[in-house]
Amino acid sequence: MTNEKTLTDGLKKAREIALGHVRKCLEDACDKLVDHAVQSYKSPIGAFTGNTITSYAIGLYLDGDFVYYYSNDGIKPPVRVKLKKGEKTILSPDWGGRTREFTGITDTDGGYGEDYSKRFLGAYSSKVKGMELVMCSGTEYSTYIETVMKGNVLTDTFKNASTILEKNFKPMN
Repeated sequence: MTNEKTLTDGLKKAREIALGHVRKCLEDACDKLVDHAVQSYKSPIGAFTGNTITSYAIGLYLDGDFVYYYSNDGIKPPVRVKLKKGEKTILSPDWGGRTREFTGITDTDGGYGEDYSKRFLGAYSSKVKGMELVMCSGTEYSTYIETVMKGNVLTDTFKNASTILEKNFKPMN
């Protein structure tokens, strides 16, 4: 074996080790980002079906390939599918434990938020050469909660993302 081949093989192995370390740090950060979103969720009316708070998910893409998925699996499931626009229902109890009536305010697919997130992230087409994180909630009314109701779905997590990412990068051992 020549010195050049040995050096080339060594550099290739070093890149693989470094990439594996960075990927693990990013996977840990993904988990923390979703957990942060769950903890910082705020809706002025509280969770009704539970679909927004249970639908947070994140995908890690490496050179365009979907390589990691995380959703908060330690949270209780929604109590029913998303309401469609104009659909009225009474839940006793709702996801937050109260008895309430609510009418759907936006168009939805009428399914579960977590399923919507999985489909979105699975269908997402990353064009990034390198690593990309994509986070979402699986409810079509998330923007409504933030803009009209002045709640928080993902904005606080977005604002804290760089800090959360930095805290999850550790030196290689």
